[in-house]
Amino acid sequence: MDMFFLDKNTLYYHSVYLLYAPMLIRFAEKYVSRLYAEDIVQDVFLKFWDKKISFLSETDLKRMLYTAVRNACIDHLRRLSSEQETIDKRAIKLKMDELDFFEPPDELFMREDLIAFLTKRIDKLPERSRTIFHMFYFDELKTSEIADQLHLSVRTVENLLYRSLIYLRKHIPRQLFFLLLLF
Repeated sequence: MDMFFLDKNTLYYHSVYLLYAPMLIRFAEKYVSRLYAEDIVQDVFLKFWDKKISFLSETDLKRMLYTAVRNACIDHLRRLSSEQETIDKRAIKLKMDELDFFEPPDELFMREDLIAFLTKRIDKLPERSRTIFHMFYFDELKTSEIADQLHLSVRTVENLLYRSLIYLRKHIPRQLFFLLLLF
């Protein structure tokens, strides 16, 4: 693509896409497959093509993009839930619940004391739950991959992950819980 023949608006959208698309795809991949994550992010950018997003601040732009991807993931999961009755609805509900509580980060870095606080709460989980939690959120493995590695059923992994999230929601302030899920 020859950049000399593009107008300012097209160049702006191109740079925003290159900057934010990888982060948005990684975010969406926590809830949908890579193929759908890429499609969702591209659809979000296409929807904003005609909008005047160049007037938004960086914070507002990020918030708007993450919210749009979040909503598109929810829509996809709802369609998936209604189209495929054999899918474990609990796993989809868990992902939808996580998305319902998502709030875009206003800061890129957390202080060490916050990380220490979160680590202490995670360390209080039972060993197997803590292992599964780390594998899912920190190693970014899918539940099927965790089940294979630990010789457990996918359903057991999902149940232990679900219980861990419930425990952490009760024992971590809401804002910190969301930051934990993001990082």
